[in-house]
Amino acid sequence: MKILHIGDQAGSASITSNICTKMGHESLVLQDKNIETFLHGEYYKNTLYMEKDDIFTALKAAISEGYDHFVYHDQIALATAADHLHVSSSYMFHGNMLRQNTKLYNQVMNLESIDNIFVTTEDLLEFAPEAHLFNRPVDMDMFYNMGIKEKHQIGLCLTQERYVPFIRDMVRGSETGVFIVDRVKNKLEYKNMPSILNQYRVYYDIKYQPTHPPTLIKDISQTALQALACGLTVWSNGKVYTKFPEQNSDENSAREFIRVLEE
Repeated sequence: MKILHIGDQAGSASITSNICTKMGHESLVLQDKNIETFLHGEYYKNTLYMEKDDIFTALKAAISEGYDHFVYHDQIALATAADHLHVSSSYMFHGNMLRQNTKLYNQVMNLESIDNIFVTTEDLLEFAPEAHLFNRPVDMDMFYNMGIKEKHQIGLCLTQERYVPFIRDMVRGSETGVFIVDRVKNKLEYKNMPSILNQYRVYYDIKYQPTHPPTLIKDISQTALQALACGLTVWSNGKVYTKFPEQNSDENSAREFIRVLEE
């Protein structure tokens, strides 16, 4: 199977493409070059960045290049436009788009080319009852405990600037204190994340939906999974996590992903 991913939310497409290619399923990612990313695709060198208006043309060219399965990552407009091409396809919901517009699920279900629907967090199954839960992959060759002995005593929380006041209120009174960092403003690239996480003992996983006012997201985040792989303790929505869930290793995630595609 030769797989083409369209869009890349939180690096899921490029990480999955990397491990699937190693497992014998050649994969590539198409990404709008104007969308802010943390450069997952540049790290893996498996992403073509292009103008949004050129992606549909690239989809048609990919068919002649032997790509026989498309995976749309929160790309409803492209999935709809390409439906008449009749290429076996999957659709993956990554979070806020479906939470804020639950009618999208039925819209995707009505597309003839969509064989499988995935969601990346358990709460989304409420809106997509026939979807498969996609285990967000963590590159285990990249994220691991580096054995650094001298670590910061305060916790780390990566977020966006608009959520900083809410997080400060939430962690006020924390025993260790929390260093809150705007990941976008500080341009924390994916390739640097293992070394950053390994400098801390605790990661505070606090994520919001962009509503007014912001609404907490209950499921553990991709960054929190990476932190667990690096040996950190993770605090998320009042729960403490210390063990990495093995189903989220890139290899285990990819095996399950391919199994669904081949059913």
